[in-house]
Amino acid sequence: MFDPDIMIVDKEPLGLRGEVHETLTMLKERGTRLVLGLRDVLDEPRLLKPEWKRKNVLPALRDLYDEIWVYGLPQICNPMEGICVPPAVRDKVHYTGYLRRHVPRDDRVSTGTLPGYPRPYILVTTGGGGDGEELIDWVVRAYEDFPDLTPGALLVFGPFMPHKKRGEFLQRVAKLPRVEAITFDSVIEGLIKDAEGVICMGGYNTFCEILSLDKRAIVVPRTRPRMEQYIRTSRADELGLVRMLEDDGWRDSDTMAAAVRDLPRQGLPSSVRIPGLLDGIDTINRLTGDVLDQKSVALA
Repeated sequence: MFDPDIMIVDKEPLGLRGEVHETLTMLKERGTRLVLGLRDVLDEPRLLKPEWKRKNVLPALRDLYDEIWVYGLPQICNPMEGICVPPAVRDKVHYTGYLRRHVPRDDRVSTGTLPGYPRPYILVTTGGGGDGEELIDWVVRAYEDFPDLTPGALLVFGPFMPHKKRGEFLQRVAKLPRVEAITFDSVIEGLIKDAEGVICMGGYNTFCEILSLDKRAIVVPRTRPRMEQYIRTSRADELGLVRMLEDDGWRDSDTMAAAVRDLPRQGLPSSVRIPGLLDGIDTINRLTGDVLDQKSVALA
């Protein structure tokens, strides 16, 4: 019988198409502790509010879920800000802090330690790469227009960047003495650790890596199809954790070149004291342990 002590649902309270509702109802009747896990930012309220209304989310938060774990801190964002949420639901929210990342132990040599790459280097990463063409182009044009620009750059396109665009970028990079490029590295944490700083988009995972490895970062957040990255990055910029560089559509090479030059003098994230910033995993372990301890007492 499917009878867990705790069930954690990620991001979508009822599943993408409501397919989790029946399971939640069944487990609620069996006494399973039901937890909704949310990232720090979902979307801007004017878009999230009608989406949740259409999906009938609030009744599930009120009647089915016992706790809501937010993998972030309210200093950066309250994911339900601007939405009329009953106090009984707000009382279920626990902010865990962000999820600390580590450089995995790997027997192979990290790409970042191999000869042939510029040292020191700035790591430029677009995550999966499916929507990172504009950022890569902006950085490459800065090095094309300013051949002596330092530090050098190591570009990681991401596995989902279209093959044709990747080929075009590689042809341009081949002409630049201070720039190298790869498609993917499964231990990108090692590349981040060895980098002078990072230029990236504003996804949750990359943000956690920047904080965990304490790297200066220039973040160029996307604004489509959701404002998630922009909201996260703008709040982090206000706190001094990263520098946000907005894509104005022109992507002037002078602007990016100036940002590259200034990056080594930018403050480290650790210079900003925010209690509990990276306590996410420890907090989740404690919250899970509390649930299991309660179950053990009930069964004794």
